[in-house]
Formats: sequence, structure tokens, C-alpha cells
Amino acid sequence: MKSNSKYLNQEFISKILIKLVQTPSENPGSYEENMVHAIKKLLEETPVEMKVIESMPGRYSIGAILKGNRIGPRLILNGHMDTVPVDDFDEWTKKPFGADILNGFLYGRGACDMKAGLAVQISLAYHFSQYLNCLNGELVFHFAAGEERAEPGTLSLLKSGFGGDFGIVTEPTDLKIATATRGLAPIHIRLMGKSIHASRSHLGINPAWDLSWVLTTLENYKTDLEKYKHPLLGSGSCTPTMVQGGVVPNAVSDFVDLYVDRRLIPGETVEGEIKKISKRLMEAKPSSSKVKIKVDAAYNRFEPAEISNDAIIVGLLKTSTKNILGSPSKIYGAPYSSDVRNLVNDAGIDAVNFGPGNVEECHCADERVELKKVSECSLIISDLIEKLMIKI
Repeated sequence: MKSNSKYLNQEFISKILIKLVQTPSENPGSYEENMVHAIKKLLEETPVEMKVIESMPGRYSIGAILKGNRIGPRLILNGHMDTVPVDDFDEWTKKPFGADILNGFLYGRGACDMKAGLAVQISLAYHFSQYLNCLNGELVFHFAAGEERAEPGTLSLLKSGFGGDFGIVTEPTDLKIATATRGLAPIHIRLMGKSIHASRSHLGINPAWDLSWVLTTLENYKTDLEKYKHPLLGSGSCTPTMVQGGVVPNAVSDFVDLYVDRRLIPGETVEGEIKKISKRLMEAKPSSSKVKIKVDAAYNRFEPAEISNDAIIVGLLKTSTKNILGSPSKIYGAPYSSDVRNLVNDAGIDAVNFGPGNVEECHCADERVELKKVSECSLIISDLIEKLMIKI
């Protein structure tokens, strides 16, 4: 079957990836509208049954199904269309939306996270369009809105009938198999005081002073978290990232906001962390402190997800990576969060993260992906689909 694999070669996939990277889809920013048009146009050249779903007001995801001629399993290939914004243009040596190719790498915002994965999915739609007569089951393609901010793009596709039996989320794993994925509890701590002119600060309640014991409490919690290790993900983490507050420098602030990036391992939950951190802060609060404390979670909540290393999809990927790369890929834990949580936790589907690209080259200036790995990913998933769904 791979004797006719023009749609899986590096040249064809690179052309798709160039189109996608040259289509900005920053979140927040330009969002996914132009990506929806670009992907629709590409998929219209295949026999997929396609539907555009309104995932949020004015924000859309694409679900597509390539149906075989016989009954069989449903395999979901999931990816998100949005990217993080370009942060500092001055730090880039390449144009963020230029899709320049140099020394085997394609550069641009979203090249690695995760338009390379989307290009793989589109190439597979083209490739297996040639083999519908011997395809048992259905290939289900997700092109989701809003993953970067934990928005319900993938969830809206699952609720709209684009579910399945197995799933591969084509996030960058450097072609390793991620059976476990960290969650994210974006903790927001508000310290509320009483504002007043700074020359009369003793008559107000200054929440800035309370940052000291709050940060110490969080540091102690971080130490406790590091005692508990997941076999693939290691320990959870607790990282203060932002402090905001005040209106002018010569006035005591009404409140100070502290944001904490709390990465979760399986067994932990976002709501559980809100309660745990709130309890620790209340217990640690000095009796002399007059501030009020509120703990909640910001916008981008991700629950952790995990499936068995012995799951069928994992075994298939190990076999297919061995067939294409010469040795089976390593099973590991993804350090980031992804929409695999929706497939595993919300839909009960055995799903993994598996895709081209190194996560260390995402969300940064000169984001890039190695084109050889992108075409290898297409070949690996194609091999898996043949083993799972093709009967000649």
C-alpha cells in the first residue's frame, strides 16, 4: 500500500504545513476563522464528510469523517487549530508567519504546536481516500478551536458525534508515545486589603506585605508535592508566575493578584487543588493579618489524563514505530496539558499524545519543526491504520 504514498512524503506534507503556518490563528488574537477556511479548502479535495461546529460564539471547529465500506473501529485523529500569540517580534530571526525552511526545519508560529500534527492528519485523509474499498471502519478527524486556553473545541466535536474507539492527539511528542499527560490548575489567589494614600499607609490594609507568607506557604507546598512521584510524569509542580495589583505607585492597593501554575499528575484535580491551597493559606495566615483571601482558578483548566500502557492503541503504535523507525518508540509522560483529557476523561476513549516536534521548541521565538519527523509521523500512523482497519 505504501508503494503509492505520494501523500505521505515530505514534499506533499511540507506544502500543507506551509499553508497552515502562513495562516495566523493566535489565541487570543486572530483566532481560528482563517484556519477553518484553509482546512476546509484542503479537505474538500477528499471524500470526507465534513461539518463545521460552533464551539463557542463566533468560534468554530471542524469535524470530518472518512468512511470505509465495511463496519470496523473508529479512530480519532485530534489536533487544535489555535496557537499562542507571537510574543516579541524582535526575538525572532525568521518571520513568524513566513514558514521559512532551513536545514530541514520549517519555522513559524504554530509550526510545532501543532500545525505539523494537523498537516499529518490532512495527509492521511488524502492517502486513505484511495483505499475506501478496503477500509474497515471510519477515520475521524478533529480540527479543534481553543485548546491553548482550555476552551471546548474538542469537547464540542465529541458532543456532535465525532467520537470513536481509539484516539491519537497529534501534539508534539518527538514521536514518543504519551500514555499519561499532566493537568493544569491555573490558581488565582487574590489578597484583598484597603486602599489609601501611601503617606497614610498605616490607616489602610496593604495586601502587598502578605505576599511574603503566602509565597512561603506555596514554597512549602511545592516541597511536599515533590515527595510524590508518578512513574511517567514525576511530581506535580507549583510555580508562582505573575503578581498584579495597584493603580498608582503612591497609593496602597485594594488588592494583589498572585497567579500560580499548578501542574497536576493523575489522581489530582483542579477543584481539589483550589480547596487544598485555600486550606493551606488559611491555616498559615498570621493572626495579625487583616487581608481577606480568595482562591479560584483562571481560564485554562486541564485535568490530567492517563491510560494503561497495555492499551490496544499503545501496542499498535509501538509496532508501527518499530516498522517505520526500526525500534519501538518510548512510552513517556507528556509534561504539558492537552485535549487528550477530553477524549480520555470525558468520552472514555483510550487515547494518547503522539506527534512530530519537540515541545522545547514550542511557545518560543523561532518555533520550528523538523520536516523529516513530520513525514515519519504520517508513515507511522498510516502503518497503524493499515494494521487496525485495512482488510484486502
